[in-house]
Amino acid sequence: EGVTNIGERAFYDCSSLTAINIPEGVTSIGNEAFRGCPDLASIILPEGVTSIGNAAFYGCSSLTAITLPESVTSIGYEAFNYCSSLTTITIPENSKLTSIGRWAFAGCSSITTITIPEGVTSIEKSAFKECSSLTSIILPEGVTSIGNYAFSACRSLTAITIPEGVTSIESSAFSGCWNLTDITIPESVTSIGEFAFSFCRSLTDITIPESVTSIGNYA
Repeated sequence: EGVTNIGERAFYDCSSLTAINIPEGVTSIGNEAFRGCPDLASIILPEGVTSIGNAAFYGCSSLTAITLPESVTSIGYEAFNYCSSLTTITIPENSKLTSIGRWAFAGCSSITTITIPEGVTSIEKSAFKECSSLTSIILPEGVTSIGNYAFSACRSLTAITIPEGVTSIESSAFSGCWNLTDITIPESVTSIGEFAFSFCRSLTDITIPESVTSIGNYA
């Protein structure tokens, strides 16, 4: 009680820590706060937390589920990187989330589905790279860009609808999505980066809208 911040590296490499209940009143989880806690299987984030720091839960390979409070506005880069047992990420419908950092969920190989809330405007570099069990993702209308390698090597992803408003699909955004068979690209897209859809072996048909003015090498 009275704690408002979990400081940087506060529980770094606590390799036997299995569960933690963060008290009400905490507003931020510091950078690398729980990094290298491979046995951490359960954590409760209270309403009022607004930010999850860079690499805060990096490598918490026993963590199976996380519920983000409605109050969270930003998820730092590598925040849940290589949380390989994470199957469920619950983001409230009325979430205030606006920013998901690069590599935030990369290597979360057990996640099957995720809905990104309204308010998020960009999918950063490698945000969901190597989420190899991801079969479904819903992107909100407010997204304007999909970053480099954002969904690269999401080998279970079969279809994705890119919302109207996205203007750029960056390099290697969907490279190595072996089972992707269907993708809808809206008229708002003007550029498709190099290798954007390389190694999408199951993609049989794709319609490039007239709005696209540049397509990179090996796209």
